[in-house]
Amino acid sequence: MRQLVLILVLFLSFTIYAQKEDFSFINFDKADSIANSCKGYSLRNLPVLTYNITQDLDTQVEQFRAIYIWVCNNIESDYSFGESTLRHRKRMKNDSVSFSIWNAQVLPKVFKKLLNDKKTICSGYAYLIKEMSALVGINCEIVDGYSRTTSHNIGEIDIPNHSWNAVKLNSKWYLADATMASGYFDIDKNEFVKNYNDGYFLVSPELFLKKNYPLDLTWLLSENKTTLRQFVDAPIVYGSTFKHTVTPICPKILNTKITVNQEVVFKFKLKDETKIKNTRLVFSSGLKSKTINVTDLDINNGIVELKYRFTKKGSYDVHLMVGADFVITYTVKVEKVKKNLL
Repeated sequence: MRQLVLILVLFLSFTIYAQKEDFSFINFDKADSIANSCKGYSLRNLPVLTYNITQDLDTQVEQFRAIYIWVCNNIESDYSFGESTLRHRKRMKNDSVSFSIWNAQVLPKVFKKLLNDKKTICSGYAYLIKEMSALVGINCEIVDGYSRTTSHNIGEIDIPNHSWNAVKLNSKWYLADATMASGYFDIDKNEFVKNYNDGYFLVSPELFLKKNYPLDLTWLLSENKTTLRQFVDAPIVYGSTFKHTVTPICPKILNTKITVNQEVVFKFKLKDETKIKNTRLVFSSGLKSKTINVTDLDINNGIVELKYRFTKKGSYDVHLMVGADFVITYTVKVEKVKKNLL
């Protein structure tokens, strides 16, 4: 019995820390090259497309990589349709019958757009990756849940608004988000910009949880039992957070309230320590700003810790930046110490 418990504990620990680094010994150049050589192929014969992408690859992780890369680089996110879908879901969130009817009507449109125009929403990305993976015997699931964006799930719990994939490779489950990795919608130009972000491929559950939260908590794949409330209250992260693989640790919340002369500890995990020279904290209040550069002295085993004492009353936006990229955002409200009236 004791041996069984030990085996279970070891299995769980392997699952918890499943991430891309497990495959650091594999060069994905071949998989990427094959996927890119099939650019523009039709979706009308998915088995043939999948065969062409994966036939010359030896391992399942390379096959999944090729599928993922092809989908990210050939499918366009349909921003307008996605926003329209969310508006409908919000209106029907308390009417499950109407939602089921509407959902049954809209699904054929999702698949028609995907097939004809290679445009879709997050569920289309996740569905396509699941189906292509199944064709080569890879166990891949669709995970539904919440994603934090500038307009959703920041400070308050909104409706579930996103889908992504969990894939089983070498007996471990990994997380991947093709929608977020494929690019972004430029509102000013009213167009989708293809801009692949490798940070969403087999990302660590710890970092993934800063952006997405599953409805089924099985897919947390982490010891960190963050609640949905804690998820929406957390600091803001961006696509660049995943590009640079920076994981916020402290403060755990977006909005911090303190009094004058109090100190705040900013702590985060930096995967690539060579980026330390380009990393800084920027404090802004109104038109004034102050920058603190991160140095080698601030890092210990990949964990960076900076302390800052706020000496003046006010509201501050605090941004962690790597180069020109915003990586983590906090807000700090500093109030005067209230005097006791006797």
